[in-house]
Amino acid sequence: MRRLFIALITVVYSLLSQASQESERKEALQWLSELPEHGIDVQPKHWQLIGNTPTKDQIREVVNLYTWYMDAGILNRHYYQPGWTIKDVATSPKYSGLTPPLDRISPDVPEYKHLIKALKQLRNWKRNAYSLFPNDFILFDGDSHSSIKLLNQWLENLDLADDLPDDVYTQAHKDVLTEVQLRFKLVPDGRLGNMTRQALLSITNERIRTVKANLERLRWLPRTLPYPRVWVDIAGYTTRYQRNPKDSTTHKIIIGVPHKQSPILQSEIEKITINPTWKVPHSIAKSLLKKEKQNPGFFLREKFKVYKSWDDNSPEIAPDSVNWKAVTPKSFTYRLEQQPGELNRLGQFKLGFKNSFGVYLHDTDKPELFEKERRAFSSGCIRVHHVKALVETIAKEQGLASELKAALNGNYSDTLELKKKIPVYTVYFTAWPDKNGRVRFREDIYQLDNALISEF
Repeated sequence: MRRLFIALITVVYSLLSQASQESERKEALQWLSELPEHGIDVQPKHWQLIGNTPTKDQIREVVNLYTWYMDAGILNRHYYQPGWTIKDVATSPKYSGLTPPLDRISPDVPEYKHLIKALKQLRNWKRNAYSLFPNDFILFDGDSHSSIKLLNQWLENLDLADDLPDDVYTQAHKDVLTEVQLRFKLVPDGRLGNMTRQALLSITNERIRTVKANLERLRWLPRTLPYPRVWVDIAGYTTRYQRNPKDSTTHKIIIGVPHKQSPILQSEIEKITINPTWKVPHSIAKSLLKKEKQNPGFFLREKFKVYKSWDDNSPEIAPDSVNWKAVTPKSFTYRLEQQPGELNRLGQFKLGFKNSFGVYLHDTDKPELFEKERRAFSSGCIRVHHVKALVETIAKEQGLASELKAALNGNYSDTLELKKKIPVYTVYFTAWPDKNGRVRFREDIYQLDNALISEF
């Protein structure tokens, strides 16, 4: 009797264990099926493993792996984007059950949801374009058709057009499609036909990979970011001072040229210098030597002090005491410092933060460059348009308005130490939502997408 009881208990336990395991398997399958919405594709071997009869340990191992992917990214950031120096600490959210809610481990920034939405829209076009715009469907100038509105939505989701007429096929439509046709070496007739649809599908696939790559970049950041913060959007040529998710001010910026890229980093703004002195980096000093050779007296006119060497205690020498024509870039050992004033390359303000690249945010002596659409002109530092307004805002919020006013009236170099350091992030995203939530696709200025996109 006792043996029968033990056997019965064993059977019941086995059945309950199997039921529990089957429940966990189904939960894991459902959870994994939601990951592609976030730009994470589940590997076939993991689908196969969970789809068969996995052990509990195998189920948990797969779930833990993709939990890590959602939190910290799929790819090694140091391999696919070597210049990425922003640190990320993996989170350990508390939750009950086998699978963590995806909204507890995905990036907690508003832009993430907009990128997810854009990915869904692009995938819908990829899936439905053939049925919506069949092979025998062609639009000509002046045509009216219900599909024109759909075409407009597709072109907007691809970030190829804005505000096209919904009721008639116009020259504006033709201009957009002509650009697409020229890109793919098609007959540039501006009509929507079979080959042009294929070209749009090709762009759709490119956009999908770009969105997935930028979702990956978001996962490389800390899941939550502090407020207030300064957000330097390199590829978007803008910086934002973000007080909270709904309150921010935006400024145009000038970034580093491709061969002197503005770095991707995380730091804290500690001080603001008014009327700064520009201590010229050695690499830039050599380029200024060329200007002195071409225009003798350049150093004097531009108010540069010249020091005999890079030693901090080296003596100052008169710029006209050196035969600059005889100096070569290789023999150039002098240190240059440009004095405060209207000619100073840093302008009136410098926002300093610790980093290994020697870069900072600053004003400029050439504000006309902010009128350019493509603004990669600097040697790595970030020049900020209307930086005075940003400085005044920070000073006011930190109770330093009177000190700032006194420094500005004094017309001399002065430094304000911030009472509370402000986190600053310089980042690089080639797909990013605008203020209305619509995802815009940017030029890959520094060619940082190539390796990353190849994995998606």
